[in-house]
Amino acid sequence: MDILRYVLIGLGAGALYALIAQGLVLVYRGSGILNFAQGGFVMVGGYAYYQAVVGFSLPRWLGLVFAVVVGAVLGTLVQLLILRPMKDASALLKVISTLAVLMVLTSAAVLIYGSDLKAAPSLLPTNGIQVAPDVYVGADRMILFLLGAASTVALWFVYRRTTFGRATGAVAENVRVAASLGHSPERIATVNWALGAGLSALAGALIAPITYLQPQVLAMLVIPALAVGLIANFNSFPIVFAGAVGLGVIESLLARYVSAPGWSASVPFIIVVVVMVLRGRGIPLRSHVLDRMIDVGSGKVRVVPTVVVTAVMAWLVSSVFDLAWTNAVTVTMGFAILCVSIVLVTGYAGQLSLAQYVLAGFGALVAARLVADLKWPFLAALVGAVAITALLGVLVALPALRTRGINLAIVTLGLAVVIYNIVLNNSDYSGGTSGIVVPPIEIFGLNVSGLLAPGNYAVMALVLLVLVAVGVLNLRRGAVGRRLLAVRSNERAAASLGVSVFGAKLFAFGAAAGIAAIAGVVLTFRSFSVVTVNFDTFNSIVVVAMTVVGGAGYVGGGVMGGTLMPSGVGSELFSGIHSIESWLPLISGLMLLVILVQNPSGLWQVNVELVKGVGRRLRRKKAEPVADAADVEAAEAVKAEPVPAKRLTVSGVRVRFGNVIAVADATFTVEPGTVHGLIGPNGAGKTTVIDAVTGFVRTETGTVDLDGTDLTRLTPQKRLKAGLGRSFQSLELFEDLTLRENLAIASEQWSPLKYGADFVRPGRIQLNGVALAAAREFNLLDELDLKPGELSMGHRRLAAIARAVASTPSVLCLDEPAAGLSDPEAQDLAALLRRLAKDWGMGILLVEHNIDMVLAACDEVTVLTAGAVLVNGSPDEVRNDPRVLSAYLGGGDESDESDEPDEPAASGESDGPQDTAEPAGRRDGDLVGEHS
Repeated sequence: MDILRYVLIGLGAGALYALIAQGLVLVYRGSGILNFAQGGFVMVGGYAYYQAVVGFSLPRWLGLVFAVVVGAVLGTLVQLLILRPMKDASALLKVISTLAVLMVLTSAAVLIYGSDLKAAPSLLPTNGIQVAPDVYVGADRMILFLLGAASTVALWFVYRRTTFGRATGAVAENVRVAASLGHSPERIATVNWALGAGLSALAGALIAPITYLQPQVLAMLVIPALAVGLIANFNSFPIVFAGAVGLGVIESLLARYVSAPGWSASVPFIIVVVVMVLRGRGIPLRSHVLDRMIDVGSGKVRVVPTVVVTAVMAWLVSSVFDLAWTNAVTVTMGFAILCVSIVLVTGYAGQLSLAQYVLAGFGALVAARLVADLKWPFLAALVGAVAITALLGVLVALPALRTRGINLAIVTLGLAVVIYNIVLNNSDYSGGTSGIVVPPIEIFGLNVSGLLAPGNYAVMALVLLVLVAVGVLNLRRGAVGRRLLAVRSNERAAASLGVSVFGAKLFAFGAAAGIAAIAGVVLTFRSFSVVTVNFDTFNSIVVVAMTVVGGAGYVGGGVMGGTLMPSGVGSELFSGIHSIESWLPLISGLMLLVILVQNPSGLWQVNVELVKGVGRRLRRKKAEPVADAADVEAAEAVKAEPVPAKRLTVSGVRVRFGNVIAVADATFTVEPGTVHGLIGPNGAGKTTVIDAVTGFVRTETGTVDLDGTDLTRLTPQKRLKAGLGRSFQSLELFEDLTLRENLAIASEQWSPLKYGADFVRPGRIQLNGVALAAAREFNLLDELDLKPGELSMGHRRLAAIARAVASTPSVLCLDEPAAGLSDPEAQDLAALLRRLAKDWGMGILLVEHNIDMVLAACDEVTVLTAGAVLVNGSPDEVRNDPRVLSAYLGGGDESDESDEPDEPAASGESDGPQDTAEPAGRRDGDLVGEHS
C-alpha cells in the first residue's frame, strides 16, 4: 500500500511536468526552437501567483489568472523582441538566447524576492482522499492529474482538428510552404510562444503551494520537461502526458525507496541518455539558408604582445596588487581558462556543452582526492585530473554522437545534472560544504599556496592560462582546428572529405573537459579546502553565456568572458557600487541578449573589426588578391598525373524513404577517364542516386562497386579512401575557412597524432601537388586566402570542384556544378571536366540540369525518370531518343524529392541533415525548346 501511495503522489508531479513539457512542445512546433527558458516561465508563474495572492491580496483564482496572463505576455515579448530579430541566426544561437532569457528571469527574481524560500497559499484543496485501505493522498494531487489529462485532450483536439492547429503543423513541417499557403509563420510562432509560456506559468502557479518558491529550483524544472519532450520527439501531446506521469511516478518511488543521494533527481537525465542512444538521431531542427554562425579567429599567436602582457601581469599580481585585486585576477584567470574550453567545444566544434562548469568541479574533486588521499604532488595531481576529466568528457560525448545540432545541449545538460547530483553534491565523495582538506601547494620547492603566497598562486594561474590559450590558438591553425570547423560548418561535406565526424566531436568534448579541469583546480585550490558543491548546473549556463558575450569563436573572447564572472576583476573594478555582485548576473544576461541580437560573435569580434577598420582606412585602397609566388611556382611545377583507374558500377540501386520510393532501379557504369552524365526531369531521383552512391543515404537493394570493391555498406569516409569522391549541389564549402584551408582538409595527410601535436606545433599549411594543380586549373591561385563568401558565384562553384579534386578520387561525383553559372561559364566548366577526365584519368559522374553542357561534356548519358533508368547511351543517342523528349514533356514523379526526408545517414558518422532532395521549383534545361 505504501507503493500505491507514492505512485499516486507521483501522478500529481507528473501532471505538472506534463504542463511544462506541453509548453515546450507548443514553442517548438510553432517556432522550431528548443526553449530552455521554459523553466523561467514556470518561475515567473509561481512568483506572479505569490505576488498577486500575498502581495496584492487578490483572490486565489484571480491570482492564478494573473500568473497565466503574465506568463503569456512574457512569452509573446520574448518571441517579438528577441527571437524574431534573430530569425536568420543559427539554431545554436537561438538556443543560447533562450538560456540568456532564463538567466535574466532568474536573476531578476533573486533581486526582487531573494533566494530565501517563500510559501504561497494553495488554490486547490489539500485534504486527504482515501483511495484504498490505509492509503490517503492529497486531493490537490488528484486534481492536478485530472487537469493534466484535460489539457492533453484539449491540446490534442486543437492541434489536430482546428485550422490554427493544422497551420501550426504546416509551419512545423515546412515554413516556406506554409507561408506560400497564406499562413503567417511569425503570427503562428507568437501565438504558440504565448500559449507555451502561459501553460508553464500555470504550472508554476499550481506548484507554488506544493513546494516552496526558490528561483533557481523552479527554473531548473525545465530539465525534466526536456526529458519528457524528448521522449515524445517534441510532437505528441498524449505521449508527453504519459511520459511525464511515468517520470513523476518513478521519481516518487525512487525518493521513497532509494537512499543513495542524487539518484531520484537524476532519473530524467538518465532517460535522456537512454532515449538518445536507442533512437539514434536527434529531433529534426529547422534550418535557414541564411543561418548565421558565430565568427572564429584565425588562431594567430602574436608572440611579442603575448610575452609583454604576460610579463606585466606577472609583475602586477606578484608585486603591485593588494590581496583583493590579486584574488580577483586569480578568479578571472580560472574562469578565463574555463571559457576558453567553451571556445574549443562550442566556438570551434559547434557543439553546445552545458556541462563545462560541472566538469570543472569534477576535475577539482579528482585533483583534491589525488592530493589528499594518494599524496600525489600538485602537478602530478593536476595532470591526473586533466586526464580523468577528459575521459569523462569523452563519455559525455558518446550519447551525443548519435544526435546532431543543439540536441547535444539536452544531453550535456542532463549529464551535468547527473554528475552534480551523484558526485559533486554527494558528501561521501566531495566532503559536502566542508570540502576536501588539501595541504599547501608546492611546485619544485616553491610555495604557491593561495592563502600563504597568493601572488605566486596568481602567477601559476597566469602561466596555466597562457599555456591553454596558446595551445587552443595553435589548435585552430592546425589540421585539427580545420577539421573541427569543417564539422561545425557542414558535417556532410566534412564526411565526404574523409573527416571523422565522430572523432572530431569526441576530441572536442574530451579536450574541452580536460581544460575545464584545469580551470576547476585553479578556482578551488586557492584555499586549504576544495569545495565542489558550488559547481552547479545553473552556473554552467552562466559560463556559456559569458563566453558568448566575450566571443565564443575567439580565445581572446573567452578571456574577456572570464572578466565578466562574479568575484573577478569586473566585480573588483565596480566594488564601490552597492550590491554589484547581486546585479552582475542580470546585467550579464541583458548584455548577452543585446549581443545575440546585434552581434552574436561577441565583444572581442567588435574590437577586432574596429582595428581592421582603422587599418583599412589607413591603407585607403583595398588590396586586390594576389597569388603567392611560392604557390604559383609550386603549381607550375606540378604535372597532371593520372589517378588510379577505377570503374564505378552501380547495379539495381533502390532507395526508399518511408513509403516513398525515391530511386527504383539505378543501373549504370562510369568508365575511367570518361564523363558520364545523369539527367532526368525534376524529381527523377538524380541527387538521391549520388547520395546513395557516395554513402549518404541507405540503399534498400542493389550494389555500388568500385573496380571490384563492394562499397554498398561502407561509410562516406571509407568510400573516399577507396577512391570515390563527390561535390554537393549546394556547394557546402566551409564558410569559416579560407579556400586554402578548404583544400587542405581534402588533401593533407591525416594522423590521429595531430590531436596532441597541434596543441604544440600546428605547422603551416602545405598544399599537395594535386590541390595546387586543381587551384591552377580552375584559376583560383589568386584567391587561396579568401573565404568562400568573398568569391564570386562562379568561383565558388569551381572551388567546390577543386576541393573534391584535391582528395584525388578515381571517380568524382558532381551534383549540379553549373547551377547559377552563365552559358559561357558552363561551357568553360564542361571543357574543364573534359580535361580532368583526359589528363587526370578520372571517371566523372555528372548530374546537371544544363542539358547543353551535359551533351557537350559527356561520353555517355543516363536518363532517369521516376527513379529508374529510361535511356543509357551516347549524347547523340539520348538527344534523338523520343522517349527522352516524352519524359521531359511529361515531367517526373515529383513526389520523391519534393521535400527533404529526415533519414539517418548510412555513414554512421555523417549525422547531419540528409539533403537528399532536389529543391522544389528547380527545372532541368529546356530540352524541348533547345533540342526538339
